[in-house]
Amino acid sequence: MSSKKKTILVTVGTTQFDDLVRCVTADQALQSVANLGYHRLVIQYGKGIRPTTISTKYGIEMMCYDFKSSLREDMLQADLILSHAGAGTVMECLTLHRKLVAVINSKLMHNHQMELAVALQQRGHLYMVEKPPDLWVPEIWEAIDQFDPVAHPAGDEFAFPRLLDDFCGFSNNGDNSKIE
Repeated sequence: MSSKKKTILVTVGTTQFDDLVRCVTADQALQSVANLGYHRLVIQYGKGIRPTTISTKYGIEMMCYDFKSSLREDMLQADLILSHAGAGTVMECLTLHRKLVAVINSKLMHNHQMELAVALQQRGHLYMVEKPPDLWVPEIWEAIDQFDPVAHPAGDEFAFPRLLDDFCGFSNNGDNSKIE
């Protein structure tokens, strides 16, 4: 049996998503996380409020920071990434073939995160949670634990832009050689 501590990375990118951070650090979520064998929670809280819940109540070690020049190393070390559904973060997770849960930040204009997350969930690339308080439900965590993502196709630098174009209703007329 491995002695590696299972890790969850929570990231909000360059935005503010205090609801996500607050809900994932609430007792209800922490208990579910601990029950699934996670012992480490790394939280990148962006422009939001630094989490005040730094608890070892459930045997979970927490580390928090606002920004780093790159999240790549944290993403590679994480067993699960819990994130807003920002296109940049989602694309990096897919490229690194990481297990991703996208939590929708419905406070953003036009709710583009929901649209992107739905499209990628339908293809099996990520698991979507519609609102942060859903993280208080043990069955949601069980579903996340059981989720086995479909790897995003590697080697095609135009796959993700085509997905976005398709989703937005743009046609590239079969010309995949250039993205403007």
